[in-house]
Amino acid sequence: MNHFPLPPDAPAGFSELISGDLWHRLADAGLVFPLENPHLSIQYLRLKPNACRVFLLGEQREKADMPPQGMLLQIYDDKDRAQSVYDKEKTRRPLPSPDGWMTFLDKASGVVGLPFPNDPEIPELRRIYEPDRFRRLALDLVKGLTPDQWRLQRRLTKFHLLAYKPGRRAVLRAKLKFRHLIEDQKIRVRLHLKVEKKSTAHRSIKQAKQISEATALCERFKTPSFLGFASNGCLFAHEWNGGDPVDITSSTLSTQLESLGSAIAEFHSIPMDLPAHVPPQLISEEVIVIANDLQRILPSCSKQIQEISRELNRQIPNLCILPSSLLHGDLHLDQFLIEGSQPVLLDFDRAGRGYASLDIGSMLEDLRLKGVTPEQASSFLESYRSDCSVEMTPKVLRVGRALAILRRASEPLRNLDPSWQEKLNSSLEECRDCLTGEEL
Repeated sequence: MNHFPLPPDAPAGFSELISGDLWHRLADAGLVFPLENPHLSIQYLRLKPNACRVFLLGEQREKADMPPQGMLLQIYDDKDRAQSVYDKEKTRRPLPSPDGWMTFLDKASGVVGLPFPNDPEIPELRRIYEPDRFRRLALDLVKGLTPDQWRLQRRLTKFHLLAYKPGRRAVLRAKLKFRHLIEDQKIRVRLHLKVEKKSTAHRSIKQAKQISEATALCERFKTPSFLGFASNGCLFAHEWNGGDPVDITSSTLSTQLESLGSAIAEFHSIPMDLPAHVPPQLISEEVIVIANDLQRILPSCSKQIQEISRELNRQIPNLCILPSSLLHGDLHLDQFLIEGSQPVLLDFDRAGRGYASLDIGSMLEDLRLKGVTPEQASSFLESYRSDCSVEMTPKVLRVGRALAILRRASEPLRNLDPSWQEKLNSSLEECRDCLTGEEL
């Protein structure tokens, strides 16, 4: 990836990482694990002016006490800032990886490296991989198991890292085995674990439990049952659902999308008391922030970005004609599994009450990005409209979809797509056409 186009204010160390030179140099120095093509192992990227945060994932080892090979790199052009961050991390007594990788500072590139599962903002993440601590926490996650009767068989426990957003949350698939201390009984439990930072975990746990209970009797879809949360207040679990991802190449895709549209219509109608999403004024402020970020990474499109953001903010008040609905908040195709013929709806981290068109716009944009044809996508929209009691007018749908396009415009850069500039430009054109009524 020597020819990967970088934003103007990307830190120099990031350029060196993308080329592979930085990682190989660090590996030769014994600071990180070897990777043949480091850029292919990047799972998370967040770019800021003259700084970035990158997570690279190596071997996925599922043994209970063996976290995956992972390294969080924080890269700074300001070498003094890198030194300050490193000094602070050393005071936290970071946990060495099983392979011996340690927190390090590479002064030449301004890189601070933290081996997984060290995360200064999610300190409880490391508890999953500390046998004695997790053994106590695990009993909180499964109802009916008490420490005087049951014990986690740590050696037979397995973890698999599914998703990790440094500083925010991690999601793992877990296989736990418990043994009765008196009787000859064993219990195997498969679940999804989620760990968050303390400032958000309480709300997430409360909300996950509420949604699990509120959706238990829904007819058109189901959600994973909430199992419990650990005494540390940062770790909670859902049942492990079967089912398969939606296959966009399937001959039955239109039928599946119809079932998803019907499912979301039912979800939006649930009368739950959750925190309200942001009002139009704050949505407008978000648009300004997004526009500024896009101008920063692609200055050549500044004029176009400004025009789009102004027009979108002009139309945002149209949302006010919609009543408040229960929103998923991050709706896209990967949030669904198909179990038999029934959709399973996942991940409610961003759920709340707000304008339904924001969910619908998000879903339609995701279908477009995945290459689903407009005719197939219309199966989702028309099914939703037929089962929804609220009229989804072109005005409000236009705002929801345009906002979704703008929110995801920088994704190709975060995914290290070499053609990210062209794709960002294409998204801007799509957004402009949507706002002018040429596309929905």
